Amino acid sequence: MSSYVFSELAVKDINEICEFIGQTDIKAASNLFDDIRQKCKLVAGFPNMGKDYSWITSNLCGFIVNNYIIFYYPCEDGIEIVRVVYGKRDLTNLFEEFRD
Repeated sequence: MSSYVFSELAVKDINEICEFIGQTDIKAASNLFDDIRQKCKLVAGFPNMGKDYSWITSNLCGFIVNNYIIFYYPCEDGIEIVRVVYGKRDLTNLFEEFRD
């Protein structure tokens, strides 16, 4: 069975995003969290369906949920989510520590 796991950094990203959104709309924050989990479950079953972000680092993929990009690495039994970021951020600088 395919699965997905969140890195500590991805968990931190999601918590910060949901806390920020929840300051004005708790239901929207909850819905975003549910949407992310639902899409992660789908992609875990088809890890190659995401967009290729190997220009950032080898094997990195991603998919979009609302305005956020969920970055992950395909694994033997699913995916490992490494970051969840707002799609308009400077991705090159954000992923400096992931450079090959």
